[in-house]
Amino acid sequence: MSIDLTEADWSEKGRSVRRALMALVAPACLVLSGCISTGPSAVSALSIDPMTTSAITPLSADGEIMSDETVIRDLVGGLGNTQQGDSLPWSNPLTGSAGVITKIATSTEGARTCRLFETTRHGFDGVALFNGRVCRRPDGGWDLVSLDRSGG
Repeated sequence: MSIDLTEADWSEKGRSVRRALMALVAPACLVLSGCISTGPSAVSALSIDPMTTSAITPLSADGEIMSDETVIRDLVGGLGNTQQGDSLPWSNPLTGSAGVITKIATSTEGARTCRLFETTRHGFDGVALFNGRVCRRPDGGWDLVSLDRSGG
């Protein structure tokens, strides 16, 4: 049973208008209260959240070269005597760099055995040629003594 507002008196019209206003205002207040409670001010809602979302730290250019040096050292140091004339490809999945080790030659420096070599390095910064040297430690491991960018 609906009320015909054209024939209603002022009290009936007032109640209908109040109900209509409440039906519009109440949901709007609820929605706006959610927007207002996002932070102490409107500026803080627009600021960048400084929270770190991962534990992986990005590598610097020096960190990438150090990691590549480790891969190269382990490969040249782990060669057998019969493999030294071969060209050896290397890659580092951590940095995305790769290259080819060539001209591997063994030398003796006092009581230490060393291996001289050349390698290319293909990385995000381009292609470069390096001359390197690894030497055996007394405990049997290998140290990368030098890995210098070739001038030519």
